[in-house]
Amino acid sequence: MLSSDLPRPFGPYTLLRRLAAGGMAEVYLARTAGGAGFEKLVAVKRIHPHHAQDDGFDSMLLDEAKLSVSLSHRNIVQTLDLGRVDGAYVIVMEHVEGYDAHHVLEMLRRTDQLFPVDLATHVIAEVCRGLDYAHRHHDDRGQPTGIVHRDVSPQNVLLSFAGEVKIADFGIAKTKSRRSDPEAKVIKGKYFYMSPEQAWAEPVDHRSDIFSAGIVLWELLVGERLYKARQIQRLLDSVRRAEVPAASSRRAEVPQELDEIVARATAVNPADRFPDAGAMADALIAYLASRPAIHPSRQIGEMLVGIPAPSLSCKPVPAADIPHTRDRVLTQSFREGPTPTEPPLRYDLEEGEPTVAGWPSPSPPTLRHAWLWALGAGSLLVGLVAWLLHGS
Repeated sequence: MLSSDLPRPFGPYTLLRRLAAGGMAEVYLARTAGGAGFEKLVAVKRIHPHHAQDDGFDSMLLDEAKLSVSLSHRNIVQTLDLGRVDGAYVIVMEHVEGYDAHHVLEMLRRTDQLFPVDLATHVIAEVCRGLDYAHRHHDDRGQPTGIVHRDVSPQNVLLSFAGEVKIADFGIAKTKSRRSDPEAKVIKGKYFYMSPEQAWAEPVDHRSDIFSAGIVLWELLVGERLYKARQIQRLLDSVRRAEVPAASSRRAEVPQELDEIVARATAVNPADRFPDAGAMADALIAYLASRPAIHPSRQIGEMLVGIPAPSLSCKPVPAADIPHTRDRVLTQSFREGPTPTEPPLRYDLEEGEPTVAGWPSPSPPTLRHAWLWALGAGSLLVGLVAWLLHGS
């Protein structure tokens, strides 16, 4: 759908502006109208129609929508509806007027500014509250769903002009009950924020999200990305080692208490991390309680006002009825397409050996192949002995 076609009706919605496009979907700012002149802005995620022919994808999308719509928490982007319009699936989400934390960090960096320490602490405490709710979520039968987000990153942390903090993109979340996944052999997420176990293609639980939240906190405090490697193999090696220096070593005003919280959240061994995201939130809030009071909602709003909106690939269509908002809706999984620095990490389900973009990645030596080496060495030794005896 071209930007020149906008605004245009789309089922019960009027598409106003395209916000983003990826390999799987496009996201639009849209308006829905009701009786008595009622109108509401929403974010419409339009799945590319060719996916509707894929039965596996169909099941995965239904799983995503059912999971997302069941999550109702002030720190989670709300999914409102799932339907089909003009042969394409659409997922409708709440409209969040604001920016993602990645954009905020980038704009601050360009102007040599840093995220306020205590405000960064508040943001991650809110993220942890949302994660804790998701991790403890139960289905309609009262059974734990075992949700793991798997993509906690600055791009998925939304800050609104009203001072809200919301986590988005539960589209690749792992659950106990997920019925299908046509890309079951792909570990999704952003390498820069993966836990070591996720990067090794090992089973993950809620503590993997805690690790990722710790990395995001580190980056908010320091104002730069933790891992500098751009070559995928080196990046994965760094992620697997999980060597996280104290934030105070990069920014002197970061107190020891926050260094300790980050260190615990990013421990290599999951057993050494916070037992749950709620405990991490409690630790962050306890730190804030020892500090001079802040007004986080107001401070977030004031900070965003001074930040320019992201440049979009398509220019908004001049139209009198298109609302002029300062929004950037970061919605569920519209960054599906891999980027040059973040190709899909694939692994063989039977062997469990991760590969990157089709290339085998190093894995620790195991006893699994030791017998092959022993057999080869034994054969060589027998051959050498036979040659010596024959030669004599």
